[in-house]
Amino acid sequence: MTKRNSIGFIYFAVVAATLLLRIASSLDVYSALGVDNSDAFYSCMVQIMIFGVMPVSLYLLTVGRREGVKTVISDFAVKKISAKTAARVLVLGVCMIVVSTGVSFVWQNFLSLIGYVRTSSPTDYSSIGVLFRELVLVAVLPAVFEELTHRGLLFAGYRECGWKFVLISALLFSLMHQNIVQTGYTFFGGAVMALTMYYTGSVFPGIFMHFLNNAVSVISGYVGQNGGILSFITVIENWIYGSPAGLAVGFIAVAVCAALLVLMFYLLRKDAVKNGIIGARPFEPAVEAKPLRTDIPFILTVLLGVGATLFSLVWGLMR
Repeated sequence: MTKRNSIGFIYFAVVAATLLLRIASSLDVYSALGVDNSDAFYSCMVQIMIFGVMPVSLYLLTVGRREGVKTVISDFAVKKISAKTAARVLVLGVCMIVVSTGVSFVWQNFLSLIGYVRTSSPTDYSSIGVLFRELVLVAVLPAVFEELTHRGLLFAGYRECGWKFVLISALLFSLMHQNIVQTGYTFFGGAVMALTMYYTGSVFPGIFMHFLNNAVSVISGYVGQNGGILSFITVIENWIYGSPAGLAVGFIAVAVCAALLVLMFYLLRKDAVKNGIIGARPFEPAVEAKPLRTDIPFILTVLLGVGATLFSLVWGLMR
């Protein structure tokens, strides 16, 4: 079996395991087993075991048997970046949050128009302890382990596809969530983080951007319920979503941030070409071992993700 096939089947196993744990959670299996906090248990199992231990262990058993952990570090692009690149990544992270918020707003309104009914149980931020717990479960763990799998592992398997890796990573990342509500903004965010990795050759920018995005969401939820020094965030959100002037300002902010994203990627690309990370020609064709249409693990993973996502759509339409 080729390296790409091995990695493809590893990723398929990760997605299948995620779906099984999600089904168990929806059936309230964890509570029946006596787990006190089933949501926290589910999050830890998915992030640490499924996106962390499982892909790394299977990779070591199949691909990196000879060189061990060094292979994981090298193939998953675990390497430092320069201070200049880090500054650009910070700008990219902030802009990604603003633009993905706009994408999410449009996507959710579209779903509402076609009759999708969303149900959610927001976290009860009853104490500062809950805030720190959610930061760990929602921001720290996904940033590390989801990026390790969706950028690191996939980069190891599909770097031969060149720039197509960006689309592959974004597609699989969005389908992994198996939730139609999240499909739009996770595809966009996945594309931004994958393109950043493609230009920097490192998994660390995606980890930081992922953490920043999720941490802002958690803090916004806490502030919305408890107020405090950051209560202006809630005021701004209510104004943007609740008035024509606010929507206009929000649209302008999204447009400005989108332009900044393009600028930052232009600068990252110049450095990537200069440092020999990528070729000088944009979208340069890569020498692929085989086209994606004949990649069985990839096709199986996409079918599984599409099936689970469509199920969430139908479920919402039937409410």
